Amino acid sequence: MGKNLKFGISVNANDSLRGTVEKAKVAESSGLDYVWVSDSTVQLYAPIVAAAIASHTTRIRLGLGLMSPLLHDPQQIANSLITLCKEYGTRFDLCIGTGDRSQLFRAGLDLGNTLSLPAAIDKARTAIASEIRHAHLKTRIWLGAQGPKMLRIASNFDGILLNYSNPEMIRWAITRGKLRAGPKFTVGISAPSYVHSTMRSDIFELAKVASAIVALGTTRSVLRRMGILDEIDLLREKADRSPSLEEISSEIPSQIASDFSITKKPNDLPSYIQELSRLGVRHAVFGYPQCHSVETVKELADALARIR
Repeated sequence: MGKNLKFGISVNANDSLRGTVEKAKVAESSGLDYVWVSDSTVQLYAPIVAAAIASHTTRIRLGLGLMSPLLHDPQQIANSLITLCKEYGTRFDLCIGTGDRSQLFRAGLDLGNTLSLPAAIDKARTAIASEIRHAHLKTRIWLGAQGPKMLRIASNFDGILLNYSNPEMIRWAITRGKLRAGPKFTVGISAPSYVHSTMRSDIFELAKVASAIVALGTTRSVLRRMGILDEIDLLREKADRSPSLEEISSEIPSQIASDFSITKKPNDLPSYIQELSRLGVRHAVFGYPQCHSVETVKELADALARIR
């Protein structure tokens, strides 16, 4: 069932460097295929974290991203990737995209005309890919995307990581973007996750909040398509009046968690993975808070081992 899929876990680069490395080592020893290192304005710089992980692992592939060319110059991204490959071998991938709108706003970036964003991201891909070819390296460049405008440029990349977990929305994205999985293009998803044998309420709340953050950054056209635009608008109003999403986690609609996260018991995971496989998904990244601890990383690995 899961033989055609590659499985990864996204580590939160806001952890201590030592803690992140330990979780990555467990992911490798447990048989996971990828560790993805997230990047944002409030976390450690992803290439630094990836270098620390690479120096303590040997097999597992490492993904940088999502990295936003709006925050980092494409030349800087390319140089970081090339340096990592030359130092630790060509087991690195890169995912680029617009990035979280709220974080970009806090960094002083106004996205302005959203119609120009796909062209800007694709231009960055072209620049990065050119530098990689010039360095005689082979590495995959993924697009992190949600909405119809970004889906139009997806086929120019080596793969796409969709930012929702709802199979119906994944089917819609594949159809809308005319995404055809094959040797040169991979369809994947990346979503907040909590695969657990025994639920811990504190981690479940983290998963709800992580799902809400993704939902709040999703384009209105996609939210309308999912039928939750009104709920998200209401949640946004509440979030604007609250110090943090954590303070209003009890008011986050349950549908947000089900549409934007993979929150399941191990026995429920096989049918979900089977459905992803039928849709043509070949890469699944289990995001924060699955990396909450070494134990939660092991729980995911154990659940996936049963599928394989």
